[in-house]
Amino acid sequence: MKKQPRNLTDLHREQLVDIGRILQERREARGATHEDIAATTLIRPSLLRAMEVADVTQLPEPVYTRGLIRQYANGLGLDGETLSSQYFTPKVEEPKRSFWRVPVTPQLRPLHLYVIYVLIIAASVSGLSYTLKKASYRTSALPPLTGEGLEQAIEPTERSATADPSQPQAEAQFPEAVNAPVRVAVEMQDQSWLRITADGEVTFEGVLKEGDARVWTADEKLVIRAGNAGGVVVSFNEGAAQSLGKPGVVTEVAFPPNETAILLP
Repeated sequence: MKKQPRNLTDLHREQLVDIGRILQERREARGATHEDIAATTLIRPSLLRAMEVADVTQLPEPVYTRGLIRQYANGLGLDGETLSSQYFTPKVEEPKRSFWRVPVTPQLRPLHLYVIYVLIIAASVSGLSYTLKKASYRTSALPPLTGEGLEQAIEPTERSATADPSQPQAEAQFPEAVNAPVRVAVEMQDQSWLRITADGEVTFEGVLKEGDARVWTADEKLVIRAGNAGGVVVSFNEGAAQSLGKPGVVTEVAFPPNETAILLP
C-alpha cells in the first residue's frame, strides 16, 4: 500500500472510527460473527475487523476501502452508499508520461514512421481512457438524492413562498419546538454524519447534506456528535449561531452549554 502523509492517514483513521462503530454495533445486534458476514459479503474476516477498529494499516488504498465499507454496510442492511461517502479519498494525481523523442530527419525509413504512428495512437487511446474513467468517478462520488433530500430539492420555491419573514426560520418550520426547554437549530454548511441524542435516547443518526436545516429538542439534555464538525452550525435556544468544531474532525457537544463539550482527537 502506498504510504500516505501522516496527517492524511490520521484523518482517514478518525473518519473510520465512527463508521466502524456503526458497523460493529449493527453486526452484534444481529448476533452475527465476522465469519458469518464474510460468507455473504465475500470480504475476509481480517478486513472486517480492521474496518471496525479503524486499523488503516491493514486496509487497502482509501478508494478500495470505501468500496469495502459500502459492501459491508449493505450486507448488514444499512445504506452502504451513504455511509461510505463519509470516508473521504484523496485526489489522484495525474501520472506523468514521458515520450521518447524520435528525431525526424530526411533519412527516416517507412518502418520508423510506422513505429511513430503506433506510439501516437497508443498515447491518444491511453489519454482518452484515463479521462473517461476520471469523469465516471467524479459523477459517482456522491450518493443520489432520495427521500426527504429529493423532496427538499424539488420544492424549494413552494416552501420559501409560504414562509413568514417576520418569524425566525426555525419557529416557522418547527412550531412544536418553541416551548421545549432545550432547543438546538442545526444548519449544514457541508455534508456530515450526525447522531442526535435527546434525554439519553438516540432520535437521529444519519447523513445531512449541505444546505439542510433541522431543529431538535429535549427536556433536559441534547447531545450532538458530528463526523465533520466544521460543516455543522448550531444555535442553542435561538442564540448566536456558531460552528460545532473544525472541518474533518469528529466532535461531540452537549446542550445546555454548561455541559462539558468533548473534542475527540
